[in-house]
Amino acid sequence: MVAIKKYDVIDQSTGALDRSIFIDEAVYQEELEKIFGRAWLMIGHESLVPNTNDFFHTYMGEDPVILTRDNNGELHAMLNMCRHRGNRIIRADDGNAKNFMCTYHGWTYSSDGSLEHVPGEERVYFNELDKEELGLVQARVDTYAGIVFATWDHEAPTLEEYLGDARWYLDTLFNRKDCGTAVLGPVKWMEPVNWKTPVDNCSDNYHVPVTHLGSMLAQEKVMGRPRLTGEMQFNTEYHTHLSINGHQITTGYLLEEDDPRYFHGTTADNIHIFKDYQRESLPEVERRLGSHRARKLILQNHSLFPNGVLGLRLALPRGPLMTEFWHFVTYEADAPPVMADALRWGHGGANGAAGTFEQDDIDNWRSVTEAAKTPIARKFLNNLSAGVGRFGQRDDYPGLVSDRYVSEHNQRHYYKRWQDFMNADSWADIPLDQQTAIYEGDAGLHG
Repeated sequence: MVAIKKYDVIDQSTGALDRSIFIDEAVYQEELEKIFGRAWLMIGHESLVPNTNDFFHTYMGEDPVILTRDNNGELHAMLNMCRHRGNRIIRADDGNAKNFMCTYHGWTYSSDGSLEHVPGEERVYFNELDKEELGLVQARVDTYAGIVFATWDHEAPTLEEYLGDARWYLDTLFNRKDCGTAVLGPVKWMEPVNWKTPVDNCSDNYHVPVTHLGSMLAQEKVMGRPRLTGEMQFNTEYHTHLSINGHQITTGYLLEEDDPRYFHGTTADNIHIFKDYQRESLPEVERRLGSHRARKLILQNHSLFPNGVLGLRLALPRGPLMTEFWHFVTYEADAPPVMADALRWGHGGANGAAGTFEQDDIDNWRSVTEAAKTPIARKFLNNLSAGVGRFGQRDDYPGLVSDRYVSEHNQRHYYKRWQDFMNADSWADIPLDQQTAIYEGDAGLHG
């Protein structure tokens, strides 16, 4: 059945966006059901649960979720809710446990979510409980390059179909080596912003030279890093801006094969370590990704629909006007410890809770969220018109590619994807972009 169209918030021909979707409680509740109840969501990383019976507490939208590795080494994502009265089963952020006991009445579940024990089962329930039907509520789980995804919708397409050709680009950062990746974190904080705004910002290259001027001047003075200028952003010779299934991607070309694939964390004192690692890894990366992606292509700012922000960083909804932000640092598992440490402080110092870039951004995000709170302001639509109609298919880049690196093409398609989900009765009503990417090398979805 085709859904009756309800939302018409983004005009693709003008870029006009209805900003009421950032503050309306009814819209927010529908998002929790139709977007966070359907989409494949990043919820963690395999390195957070490396051992049998490890668990990590995470979220899918506002729903608390237990990510476990069971007795057989299989991953599970389970609603952290006792099937008896709804009490939370675990309160810890992570740990190792064969069983989880509800502190209300003692119902006990195994690490795979099965209901193992009910106190007084014979005398209270007369052995009439269907324990097989009363295990913890399970989401579908899959992984990409160590990142764990889950969806509540068991009719959803596969994770591979959901990512589509975005994986062709993501591989250049997350799927380069046989050893896989590991993560540090998360650092968590609250932001008084709508959850969509940080995601929208992910491929907004336009704001960088203006919003982050002070931060870049400080980095230039302290670390000797040249600041990014508007003219550099407007130069499209080495950069690309594109959209796939609502995922926002920006890419570029490395000028030198040993140039680091990381920006934050590299300094004049340690860049030789990054370059040596890059150079020594190149034969393996070329085997896995092919020559072009291994030697030239670099993933820059990006997001995964609906709430991924610059890699494994999550904008978790906490109401229309509040977001809980989780910051992980992802790095290759065999990277020298000095590199992992540099990435930790580099990313934290730029985009962490006290990061200079993050503080710049949050100030903007809060203001644009609040711009929809009054009836006067809501009369005037957001203007996302940069690059309207100037995009298409290209032989060298999968996806819908903008004519310019600085464009609002990705933002328009992000809100179109939001609208697709909100207007759909089921996954049958949600389109998926045709996959066209040719994958050289032997790297697969799971590593």
